[in-house]
Amino acid sequence: MPQAGFELEGQLLHPIEVGHSDTDDSTVLHVPAIGLVVAGDVVYNGIHQYLLEGGNGGLEQWLIALDKVAALAPRAVVAGHKNRALPDDPAIVDETRRYLDDVIRIRDTHPTARDLYEQMLELHPDRLNRGPLWYGAIGLLGEE
Repeated sequence: MPQAGFELEGQLLHPIEVGHSDTDDSTVLHVPAIGLVVAGDVVYNGIHQYLLEGGNGGLEQWLIALDKVAALAPRAVVAGHKNRALPDDPAIVDETRRYLDDVIRIRDTHPTARDLYEQMLELHPDRLNRGPLWYGAIGLLGEE
């Protein structure tokens, strides 16, 4: 994709490299004319987040990627991982951030993987897909 973006139906679409999110080298697609960000793996919407690659500062780098998305001041954000019943509201950027902040806060108390998993389920009971939370907890904190 050209770094300057490309045109689709008369609208310019910009690829924005945001760095590490749930994996390395993440990019979002910004459509400034309509305030849209197609966020891929950077923003989650109602789904437990993939944390497995969050060690060694990865979670903190993901927060920086979210800052880059928020700086675009989107009016709509389409998450790559989402509960289809939820809207593409830009508030999901902050919800993704809160989830990561909760993981970091709990991680820093030196819990077991099971403790992290259970505490996150308690804090985020309505999120779908618990599997990535479990194996992410094991990956971040070691095997049970």
